[in-house]
Amino acid sequence: MSKYLITNADDFGYNPQQNEAIKELLTNKLISSTSVLAVAPEFKDAADWLKKNGISAGVHLTINSDEAANPWKSLTGAKSLGNNGALFSNSKDITLHTRHRDVRRELEAQYTALRANGVKVDHADNHSGTLYGLNLRRFYVEAYDFCALHNLPYRFPKRPDFIERQLGRKVPSVLLKFHAHLVNKALKQKVMLIDDLITNPWDMSRITSREVLSEYYINAVRNCGEGITELFMHPAKPQSSEITPWTKRVYEYEILKSGVLLKIAKEEGIEIISWSDVPDILRN
Repeated sequence: MSKYLITNADDFGYNPQQNEAIKELLTNKLISSTSVLAVAPEFKDAADWLKKNGISAGVHLTINSDEAANPWKSLTGAKSLGNNGALFSNSKDITLHTRHRDVRRELEAQYTALRANGVKVDHADNHSGTLYGLNLRRFYVEAYDFCALHNLPYRFPKRPDFIERQLGRKVPSVLLKFHAHLVNKALKQKVMLIDDLITNPWDMSRITSREVLSEYYINAVRNCGEGITELFMHPAKPQSSEITPWTKRVYEYEILKSGVLLKIAKEEGIEIISWSDVPDILRN
C-alpha cells in the first residue's frame, strides 16, 4: 500500500502573523493544505485570499475560544456556547453548559461562512479537540453528522498510534476502546477518515530549540505508515523576539519554510497530497 502525506496549516484566520505565514507557505507549495477558523478576527482576510487564489481549504470547526480575555464570538450567538455571544474558553464550561443542538447550528454556520465567502471546503477538522468526546460530551455525533451531510473527509485517525505519541506512553485500554468506538461510528456513517496524524504535543519547556522540534517532525515523517497521514502544524510569523508559547508556531513556520520535511518525504517515497485528493484515494 502507498504512503501519502498531507501537510496542513491550522488556524488560518487566527491573526495577521498566522495569515502571513500560511499565505507564504501555500504560495511556495511548502504545505499542501490549510484549515480556516471562521470565528477568528482575520477570517475575512484568509477567505478572500483563498478565493482570489482558487485554493480550497478545510473548515476548522470550533466551539471554544483560545483566550478568555479576547474571546472569539460564535456565529450563532447561542447562549449555551458562551456568555454574550463569546465562545467559552474553559473546557469545564463547555462540558457543563453546551447543548448538542447549538453545536450543530454553530458547525453549520461556520461552514456556511466559508462557502458564503467563496471558499471551496475540502475537509473538516477540529480546533482544540472539543469534538472528540474528550470533554465527556458526545459532540463527535454532531461532527460526524455534519461531515456526512456535506460529504467531507474528517480529521480523525483510524489507527491509535497518534494517541500514544501524544500521551508519550502506552495507551490505556479504555482509551483504545473509545477510539475504536469513534472509528466504527464514523465508518457506519460513511464519514471518510484518514489513517494517522502527526503533530507535536510539547510545550516550550521541552522544546529547547528549533532543532529539537525539527528533529521530532523529521523522525515522524520518516516513520510514516501506509495509507493517508496528515501532518498538521500552526505556523506563524513572530510577534516579538521573546521566547513565549507563540515561539513554537514560529519554529513550525521556519521548519516548513526550510522544505526539510518535503525532502524527507521524497527520500522515503511518500507522496504529498492535499485534502481534496482524499476522497479519490479512499475510493480506489
